Amino acid sequence: MRVIKWAAVCGIASLLAGTTAYAQDTGIYAGLSVGQSRTDFSDDFLDDIFDGKDTAFKIYGGYRILDWLGVETGYYDLGEITLKGNATSIAQFRLEESGFAAFGVLYWNLAPVDLFVKGGLIASQAHVRASGSVFGAFDDTDNSTDLAYGIGAQVRLGSWALRAEYERFDLDTGDDFDSPEMLSVGATYTFF
Repeated sequence: MRVIKWAAVCGIASLLAGTTAYAQDTGIYAGLSVGQSRTDFSDDFLDDIFDGKDTAFKIYGGYRILDWLGVETGYYDLGEITLKGNATSIAQFRLEESGFAAFGVLYWNLAPVDLFVKGGLIASQAHVRASGSVFGAFDDTDNSTDLAYGIGAQVRLGSWALRAEYERFDLDTGDDFDSPEMLSVGATYTFF
């Protein structure tokens, strides 16, 4: 009988200690990440003349509702697709991609490391400007709402967390342009 009472007390104490640890993992947070965006091309000719890599960044915030569930929103600047130096027949080409995204986030807590996956939507804007002998001269903007998803990991250091993640955006940029991807590192701060 004494062993059962001792086991019950230890079980309740461990549950309460676990609840306290989980409570520190929830709250409102904000962050900044910087990395590289990449857009590949399905046509080898386009791959030879366009540079689909650029510096990208995002400013985001979220609310981790439960230890394993959260929501996140932010502004993404995916950089520019420009001409490579050897494309002399085109005077100028620039495709800028950016947008606002909202995600649902699922976490797997391996204290102090969190692994996470996220899925949601991005309301994006693609702005293209070109001039020269191949394209002629034009300036066009396209707005769309598309799927976005990602995977990542973060190491929590008190209220701070260091984060690395991969995200993909199913933007409808063009027939020969693949969906842009972003690989980034950053930091978040949980306020409460």
